[in-house]
Amino acid sequence: MKKSDAVIFFAFVFFFMGSASGLPAGAEVRTVPVANGLYIVEGLEGGNVAFLVTDGGVLVVDSGTSPEAGRLIMAEIAKKTDRPVKYLVLTHYHGDHTFGLQAFPPSTVIIAQQNTADNMRSLNEPRLRGMMEDQMPEMIVAQKLKVETLRKRKGKELPKEEAALRALETQLAELKELRFVYPAITFQTKLSVFLGGQEIEVVHLGRAHTDGDALIHFPGLNVLHAGDLLFAASYPYIGVEAGADTANWIAAIERAASWEVGTVIPGHGRITDKQGLLKMAAYLSELREAVKSAIAAGKSLAEAKKMAPLPSWNGFARERQLPSNIEAVYNELIRK
Repeated sequence: MKKSDAVIFFAFVFFFMGSASGLPAGAEVRTVPVANGLYIVEGLEGGNVAFLVTDGGVLVVDSGTSPEAGRLIMAEIAKKTDRPVKYLVLTHYHGDHTFGLQAFPPSTVIIAQQNTADNMRSLNEPRLRGMMEDQMPEMIVAQKLKVETLRKRKGKELPKEEAALRALETQLAELKELRFVYPAITFQTKLSVFLGGQEIEVVHLGRAHTDGDALIHFPGLNVLHAGDLLFAASYPYIGVEAGADTANWIAAIERAASWEVGTVIPGHGRITDKQGLLKMAAYLSELREAVKSAIAAGKSLAEAKKMAPLPSWNGFARERQLPSNIEAVYNELIRK
């Protein structure tokens, strides 16, 4: 793995991956109804997982951030139905949406956009193997040396660094548990799944958060699972390593907002509606204009990354993502 790729991937993994339990500290997993037969699983680390219960079986959207998270999702489904999990649809390839796949029954048919399936093989697997075999063991050795030095000196930072060491060891153990599972069915632009008398539309509107994003539309329920095209009230992660395109991201959101949709499940954040979805497009539009102005003023990337959040972004979570958002858009614009 090139150093630049490693930095990007480490940032992504540690931004999204949680503990080995698949739960944030102090959180409790619970299933919340969204519409008739459609639920969202709350309390997990990573992306929002939804599942639809029908007479013909269950369809799940995304698998959670770890094998344990996948097991927790299966347990929540079992509380609602004894019908089999027939389909699992992936919104994109990132690990917080795909690392729980091995916990689902082998009979479950996994569906993804073709680029997502390709990215799982060409990006996730080699990078994770590199992390497990090289980078993370080296990081743990370095962290252990830091902890030992602090112990000898009785440094005040010892509890913090001990916690960091435990987190690294936990994450490595979790990564080693992963078994790579891949989609059985792929599509290019659109695929319809019929289950229990309902149609579920799985749609790819081009490059956006990544080059393989899928929107899952439940037309009979007027619900859209937007995947990571929507980080509700939060700065997004822009997947530059997998062909993100913020201009088309905006267009994709606007197109999805034209559908008959009342409720929107974001990839991250709380359930919202079309206005919440369009707020993400507004953010990306304002970001592009701000960065375009910085480039026109002759500002370097380093100077542009110091840009303060615009007033309309006030209150967005994960503000630490803003510099990387600026960098992604800056590089995107200077290439055009």
